[in-house]
Amino acid sequence: MISQRTRGFLETAAIGAAGALVLTLLQVPAGGLVGAMTAVAVASLCGRPTGFPVPLQAVMFMVVGASVGAAATPEAFRSIIAWPMSLAILLVATILMYAAGYWIFRRFGHCDPVTAFFAAAPGALSAVIVMAESEGAVMSRVASAQALRVAVITAGSPFLLTAFHLHTPAHLSATGDQGWLAWTLLIASAPLGWLAAARLKWPSPAFLGPMALSGALHAAGLLTLSPPRAVVLVASAGLGAMVGTRFRGVNPGHLLSFFPPATASFTVMAAIGLTAGWAAGALSGVGPMAGMLAFAPGSMDVLIAIALASGQGPAYVAAHHTLRLLGVMAALPWIGPRIRPAATPD
Repeated sequence: MISQRTRGFLETAAIGAAGALVLTLLQVPAGGLVGAMTAVAVASLCGRPTGFPVPLQAVMFMVVGASVGAAATPEAFRSIIAWPMSLAILLVATILMYAAGYWIFRRFGHCDPVTAFFAAAPGALSAVIVMAESEGAVMSRVASAQALRVAVITAGSPFLLTAFHLHTPAHLSATGDQGWLAWTLLIASAPLGWLAAARLKWPSPAFLGPMALSGALHAAGLLTLSPPRAVVLVASAGLGAMVGTRFRGVNPGHLLSFFPPATASFTVMAAIGLTAGWAAGALSGVGPMAGMLAFAPGSMDVLIAIALASGQGPAYVAAHHTLRLLGVMAALPWIGPRIRPAATPD
């Protein structure tokens, strides 16, 4: 006889898969993660007995970590030489965006420091979700703030993509054409990275270990491939479903009251990013439009697609988003534990 916990997981998996499939087919940015998270969150708010087994979380974290680490290519680091002034502006703008979002969530959203920190992240959605879960943030609030950011980009991107007659690419990182030895190395980097990170007592070792080892191998040029898109999609959907279960027992009224500060935070962060991007693009000679696409706190895939379609410095836009992704990922495990007072429940 199937236990209640197993039934809850099977129901969660079915709901999450349906949500992930719908948004993936609609080519929504991070559709697998956001779709599963939204669908399971709605079910949880409606009182369904959603649940997710802890052992599966480590598997998902390892897959997502290895995939994120694949962004650390030699080309990404060489771009530092090409646009040093622009990347310096990006660093300052990202810090300002983070600080503004953090202050708004603390002051008006009444979030604890950890929750405010992860809710204000201007990118790296998968890494943010994993680290927020690890550090004890109030996941319903972090998920709501991040989902709003993705929703705004999703709502606006079709108009821009249609204007430039282009569709969002399926995925920016290819699996590569290296042989079986490279695939063995990539697969082994997940458990080996996890074990090394656990031994070093890193936070969220199942995520940060594979990410760091995969990143080191890619940065050194030893690997040029990344986990297959289908595998990453399933892991991302599982991650979204897991976050959706955190909405169980949350008062819908309290959740709705959190959207005004989340909206204000995104608006202020977008204003900072677009203004800084306009200036950086003009100074770098690529133009204000390319600068704003490179600095906007939105989906990397969509913004690079727009840059490709419009001819607005796609290499410039891709380099800035990739390096901001790497910078945010580097900051999360370092800052998160240092602001860790216990998160207060909704």
